[in-house]
Parts: sequence; structure tokens; C-alpha cells
Amino acid sequence: MSDAQYRIIDDDVSTLVRLCGFSPEHARAQLTAFSHREKAGLIPATRALEVLEETASLARDAVADNRRRWREILRSSENRSDALAA
Repeated sequence: MSDAQYRIIDDDVSTLVRLCGFSPEHARAQLTAFSHREKAGLIPATRALEVLEETASLARDAVADNRRRWREILRSSENRSDALAA
């Protein structure tokens, strides 16, 4: 993997840590699960995180809302995959 790909992954992990309060290990596990489930690479995961950033709350107590929003984004991506497979 190139340095650029590692930086993208690190940025994605940092986004989940910052917005959802995940530990870095949990954030990596979230991204890995997303990638495996979607059979996708970095671009769909990064796009999902962009959606989270665009819709995330930045309030001090927003972690729970951002985690809920992240789950909603992941669920909506699951639905898109099911629709494409049909």
C-alpha cells in the first residue's frame, strides 16, 4: 500500500475518533467491517465519512448523535448494495 493510502486511512480513522469518540482501534475495525461488507476499497469508506462530516453535530455532547448518524450511513450503504445486487 502506498503512503497516500495509509494517510487516507489515518485521516478516516481520525474522523471517526473525532466525531464519534471511538478509540483508534475501534475506528479501524469500523472501517474494516465497512470495507469487507461492501467489498469496497477506500473511496466508498471515505465518501461515507464525508457524509458523516457534512451532517455531524459539532456540539460538545454530540458523540452519541454522531455515532447514530454513522450507523444510519452504514445502513443506507447496505441498502444500496442490496439494491445493486438484485
